[in-house]
Amino acid sequence: MHVDVTPVSIAVAGLLAYLMGGVPLGYLAARASGKDVREWGSGNVGTSNIYRNVDSGVAVFVGPSQFAQGLLPVLLARLLEFPTAILVLVAICAVIGNGWPIWLGFNGGRGIAVATGAVAGLSWLALLALLAGYALGAAARQIAVGVLGGFLLLPLVAALWVGPQEALGFVGLLIIVLLRRLEGVRADSRRYGRSWRLIAQRVVRDERPGRPLVGRRTDA
Repeated sequence: MHVDVTPVSIAVAGLLAYLMGGVPLGYLAARASGKDVREWGSGNVGTSNIYRNVDSGVAVFVGPSQFAQGLLPVLLARLLEFPTAILVLVAICAVIGNGWPIWLGFNGGRGIAVATGAVAGLSWLALLALLAGYALGAAARQIAVGVLGGFLLLPLVAALWVGPQEALGFVGLLIIVLLRRLEGVRADSRRYGRSWRLIAQRVVRDERPGRPLVGRRTDA
C-alpha cells in the first residue's frame, strides 16, 4: 500500500506515532493493580520500576507492550511505503510520545522499551547492538549504564552498516534518553544543591535523590 508523501501525510504519521507511543500502558496496568507507580521507586511508569515496585507479572505485560508501541508505528509506516526519513521521524515521535505523553501531563517514562521497539523497526542490526549494550550492563549489574552505552553505540553502528538517516535518527533517540534522565534536574538542584555529581548520577546511572530503586518516593 502506497501513500503519497505530503506535508499532511507526514504530519498525520508523526501525530499517530506520538499518540500510539504515548498511551501510558505502564501507568494503567499499575493502577489496575492498585498502585500509582509514580509514587514509588524512580517514579517512572516504565517496566523496570513496575517490576521493582508493583508486580513482576504486570512488568511482563508492560515490557513487550511498550516495545510494540515503538515497533508498530514504524512497521505501519513501512507498510505504507514511506521513505526512510519518514520512518525515522515516526520512530522519534513514538518515543517522544512515551516521554512526554499528553495523557499524563507531558511527563511520562524514560522511553527505553518504546525506543527499543522503534530501533527494531528501523534496523535489526542496530537492535542487536542495542541489546548487546543491555546485556553487558546486566552482566555488570549496571543496567542503566548498559542502556546508555547501547544508545551511544547506535549512531556509530548505523553510520557504518545501516545508513546515514538512521544514524541521525539514533542520535535523536540518544538525546531523548538523556533528556528524560535529566527530567526535574532543576528542582533537584534547588532541593539538594547544584553539583556535577548529581548531574552525572542522573545521566550515567539514572539515579535521582529521594527516589530509591524500591520503596515509596521521599521527594514528593
